[in-house]
Amino acid sequence: MKVNLFARYVLNYVVVAMLAGCGGSQPPIGAPSALAPHGDKQSQTFAYTGAEQTFAVPTGVTRVRIIASGASGPSGQSYEGGTGGLVKATILVKSGDKLAIYVGGQGGTSSGPDGGNGGYNGGATGGKGGADEGQGGDGGGGASDVRQGGDALADRVVVAGGGGGGTINDYGLEPGGAGGGKVGASGGSGYPGSPDGIGGGGGTQSAGGKGGRGGKRGGFNPGSHGHRGALGRGGTGGGGSTYSGGGGGAGGGGYYGGGGGGAGSWSTSGFGSGGGGGGGSSYVEATATHVENLQGAALSGDGQIIILW
Repeated sequence: MKVNLFARYVLNYVVVAMLAGCGGSQPPIGAPSALAPHGDKQSQTFAYTGAEQTFAVPTGVTRVRIIASGASGPSGQSYEGGTGGLVKATILVKSGDKLAIYVGGQGGTSSGPDGGNGGYNGGATGGKGGADEGQGGDGGGGASDVRQGGDALADRVVVAGGGGGGTINDYGLEPGGAGGGKVGASGGSGYPGSPDGIGGGGGTQSAGGKGGRGGKRGGFNPGSHGHRGALGRGGTGGGGSTYSGGGGGAGGGGYYGGGGGGAGSWSTSGFGSGGGGGGGSSYVEATATHVENLQGAALSGDGQIIILW
C-alpha cells in the first residue's frame, strides 16, 4: 500500500517527541529519519547552458531525488508552442558517481519563411514556408535528462520531454503539442480537406511521433509531410515549396521525439498554415521510486533540472 510521505514524516516527528518526553534520547534503532521526506537536506539546480553539465554524487549519498522540466516551443501573442513535461523521481546512486546533466533549450521562433531553430537536446527545426507568402514553422523544445554511467542516449535514466513548435498563417494558429507523459501530445491540425497541415504525433516509449500530412485543398499541390521523430530527437516540420503555404512546426525532443507537422498548401483564398509539432515523451528507469510523470506541466521557456539529496 502506498503511504503518504508527509503523513509518515508527521508520525515520525510525533513518535520522537513522545520518546523525548519520556526520557528517551534516541529514536528506536532502525527508525526512519524525522528530518524530511526522502531526507533531502541539500540541492543543486541546473539551468540551461547549451552544453553538458555534471553532478558529482557526494560521499555517503546512496540516492538522489530528481525534478526535471522539459523545454517548450516558443510562445507569443500570435503563436503557441507546447510546454514541456515535468518528471520527479528518486534513483539509486553511489558515492563518486558522475551524472551527466542535459537541460533542454526553448525552440526558436520562425522568421518569415525560415523555420525556427530547434532547442538544445533534441528539439527539431521548423519547416520552411512557401516561397511566396508561407510562414515558417517554429522550432521544438529540447528535452531535459539525466544520464548515469556515461553520456550516451542509452545512459538516460530520467527524461522530461520537450514541447512541439507551433505555426501561424492566413487560416489561423496551430499550437505545438505538449511534451511529457509516456506519450507526448499531438500538434494542432487543420480539418481534413483544408489547406492547413496535420499536426505531428507525440513520441512514445518505443518510437518517435509520426510526421503530419501536408494540407491540401482542391486541385492544388499538397504541402509536404512532416518528418517522424526518433530516439532522443524530434522530427523537422514539413517544408513549403513555391506554391505551398506555411511550414510545419517541429517536434520536441524526448525519450522519443515528437513528429514534425505537415506543411500547408496554397489555395484560392490564401495560404494554409503548417500543422503543429508533436511533443516528445518522458521516461523514468524501471528501478526509480516516488515517480511523477506529468504531461505539459513545465513552465514555458528553457528546461531545468534540480537534484536533491
